Amino acid sequence: MARSNKPIVRTYRGKQAVAQRSFLNDAEKQEAKGYFPVSEKWEPGSYGCLGFLVALVLCFVLIGFLIFIYMVLVKPPGTLTVTYEYQPEQQKIVVEEKTCPKCAENVKAAALVCRFCGHDFAH
Repeated sequence: MARSNKPIVRTYRGKQAVAQRSFLNDAEKQEAKGYFPVSEKWEPGSYGCLGFLVALVLCFVLIGFLIFIYMVLVKPPGTLTVTYEYQPEQQKIVVEEKTCPKCAENVKAAALVCRFCGHDFAH
């Protein structure tokens, strides 16, 4: 049976920390299947226009005013959307580095001058 290489899009609802935890747990399961996260986007929750209009109408009653204040102060849970793509082997990017003899910081191997202390590698 041939494996479908279509991207998978998952959503995790709740407060940002809870959604992030759920994503991390699910990401391990997806990695075992060969899918790795390539993008994620956090959108905070909102009540929408209708909720605020209802609260404004109810502002003339004490409870409506309290509900309106609550809606202004407390945000509902948001949504974290993650896209996974099938990648048979995770590719690692290797950056060649060298250590500056003057300040001991790591710089790219192709650097001619240390970006930390200005040491000239040509001399």
